[in-house]
Amino acid sequence: MNLQSPVVKFTLCLFVIFFGLWCLRSTEPATPPSPPALVIHGTTMGTTYRVVLADLGDDLTLESVQQQVEQRLQAINQTMSTYIDDSDLSQFNQSRSTDWQQVSEELFQLIQRAHTISEATGGAFDITVGPAVNLWQFGPRDSSQERTLPSDSAIATVKEKIGYQHLHLDSENHSLKKDFAELYVDLSAIAKGYAVDEIISLLQQHPIGDGCLVEIGGEIGTIGLRADGTPWRIGIQQPDAAPGTLSTQIKLVDQAMATSGDYFNFFEVDGVRYSHTIDPVTARPVTHNLTSTVVITKNCAEADAWATALLVLGPIQAYDIAKQHGLAVMLLERTESGIISKQTPAFETLVEKD
Repeated sequence: MNLQSPVVKFTLCLFVIFFGLWCLRSTEPATPPSPPALVIHGTTMGTTYRVVLADLGDDLTLESVQQQVEQRLQAINQTMSTYIDDSDLSQFNQSRSTDWQQVSEELFQLIQRAHTISEATGGAFDITVGPAVNLWQFGPRDSSQERTLPSDSAIATVKEKIGYQHLHLDSENHSLKKDFAELYVDLSAIAKGYAVDEIISLLQQHPIGDGCLVEIGGEIGTIGLRADGTPWRIGIQQPDAAPGTLSTQIKLVDQAMATSGDYFNFFEVDGVRYSHTIDPVTARPVTHNLTSTVVITKNCAEADAWATALLVLGPIQAYDIAKQHGLAVMLLERTESGIISKQTPAFETLVEKD
């Protein structure tokens, strides 16, 4: 059940998160080795998931934990997937009605959270941008098909079909209303982060020792500490570098992290590079040099959405708005002399020191 639609999630496979070794052992030579890892993993939302537990307690097994995790992930898919025809979201998208339509409380609340971030970012984050992503051939396409650039008139037409302001919310009745029947909602840029938060909440109902780490498609959430009492250590891949080349290492305790980047999915026409990061305001690929964003917050849904929004905004606007909202953010920009990084003060406190 694939929730990771290429339609809206313009930031697929962005950073390789090397959390395996960093999460399961300390980097300090004097630290005693950790107990054997308690790990479950599988597939969901068109990607993979992994859960690392500090402890199981006496009443749980890895098999029972995995069963509960996968049941919850399946329920989220059934609510929010655009790949499942009868999911709550698909039914709303398929409806041609422009009247108020009641949806599940869970779906409504996540759309409401997305709407809040859309407003905070001036529309840089927009769950209705899918038609523009498809127009630029970053959605589902025949891989043998030659890339072509859309006409200005086609872009202008698509712009009229997107815009979070065309989706109205009634919180009292958990209802949604479209301004026009063609409006299409895709939650891929926030749903993986939301799923991380939900699995964290699920695990907190059980005696899992000091903490756990949950990762879905590179988005990460943590509770407490590792089994050896140290923070969860995460290595962040350097863009345009060999696998395993880390830009930095951070430590997380009761925090979440999400990343976005533009360097895996792009095409060139006549020597011009077109990124799959689409600006919802212009319905065109961004033209700035910001290549990757890393966002750390208390919950992964917001980190997921903010990482996408900042990548759209570009290095200057992204840094300013991140500081304004007190976000822990690292921005990596591609320059003629190589990749440079800039961190907000809140992010600097989380960096692993040598």
